[in-house]
Amino acid sequence: MWRLVFTKRAEKDFFRLEKEVSKRIIAKLEKTTKGPKQHFSLVKGTGYCKLRIGDFRVLVVLQHTKKLIDVRRVGHRRNIYKNL
Repeated sequence: MWRLVFTKRAEKDFFRLEKEVSKRIIAKLEKTTKGPKQHFSLVKGTGYCKLRIGDFRVLVVLQHTKKLIDVRRVGHRRNIYKNL
């Protein structure tokens, strides 16, 4: 099993979302802990991987040696890629 870790920025992003959206995101993230490679895709030109949940995106860094999913950003798809 992989572990989920949220950065302070991701926590701040996450708590700004509506409750329904945050529940959907948490449910999807929990599914990824069993095998993240099949759920995430690379974001070109960055070191991030993304997870799509409707119109929302979660940007993470996968640390394979530690089996760690480091959640960096959470937000709507129109805003998430700004200032990467």
